[in-house]
Formats: sequence, structure tokens, C-alpha cells
Amino acid sequence: MSALQPPHINTTQDPTSAADFSESDDHFSSASEGGGGNGIGSPRQKANRLSTPSTPITRVERVDSQPAYGEVPGTAAYAMRTQDAVPDEIEVVPDGQHSRNRSRANSVRPSTPGGTPIPRTVVEKVDDRPAYGEVEGTLARDMRMADALPDEVRRVTEPRKNEDGDVVAEGTTSRF
Repeated sequence: MSALQPPHINTTQDPTSAADFSESDDHFSSASEGGGGNGIGSPRQKANRLSTPSTPITRVERVDSQPAYGEVPGTAAYAMRTQDAVPDEIEVVPDGQHSRNRSRANSVRPSTPGGTPIPRTVVEKVDDRPAYGEVEGTLARDMRMADALPDEVRRVTEPRKNEDGDVVAEGTTSRF
């Protein structure tokens, strides 16, 4: 097996089951429906599926290109795997390396199910004194522990002014 290929999906339907189907019946479909022997469908179907924000993308990252259990044709395990859903993306990522592909699954900023990006939270600390809620053993500290951590904390060392006279903060940055 030189290149990874999704397993062939058999999409033939039992001819006797079509006679019992009416428009008022509920219709349940499998993940393998949608055309083509590869389970992906036409390019238009794939583009529509990938552009819908509420549709998750199935991505498989493998550590080698050797056939795994159930990927060798003619075995009992292969026969059982033909009913599995076909992943949208397959990439071989050797141990210790990171994925080269930046898919939607690995987007830089997360987004809500509606597609709105989630904003970054940034905290700017102006001095080294503990802020309200940072003192151990206080009720405020207990309440602060329930808060989400900020994406970034900036330690402002000394304010400076830009050419318009506005104060611009300078400092060090730490990320969580």
C-alpha cells in the first residue's frame, strides 16, 4: 500500500427496503452515504460540507503509512471497517513532529458553533503588587479561581507616550 486511501464503502441498498419507505417515515442516513466509492462525494458536496460551520471535520493523523488493523483487504477486520465513516483528511505525521497542514480543525483562534471567532483576553498588570483576588486564603481568591484564565498577561513596566500624546504601554508578555 503506497499511499493511504480510505476503505471502499459499499453503498448498495437492499431493494426490498425501498418498498416500505414513505415520505412520512423518518430517514436516518449513515456517514458513508453521499456518493462515490471513496465516501467523499462530489467536489461540490465536499465544499458544502466543509463550508458549514456546524459540521465537524474528521481528521486522522497517523504516525506511519503502514496498514493498521482493519486496513488490509481480504481480512475479517477489513470487512467490518467498510461500514465505518470515512475521514475528511488523512495525514502521516511521524512521532515527534507537528502536522504540516493547517486545517480548520487546527485553526489559530477557536470559534463559536455559529462561526464567530472567540476574542482573546489580555490582562495588563501595572505593578507587582497582588491584585484583588490574588491574595491566598481570601474569598476573592476563591472566586477568582472560578474565572477563565486570560490568553495573555502583559506586565507593563513604564508607560510612554506616542506622537499624539496618548499613553502607550510597554512591557513583557506571558501567555497561558
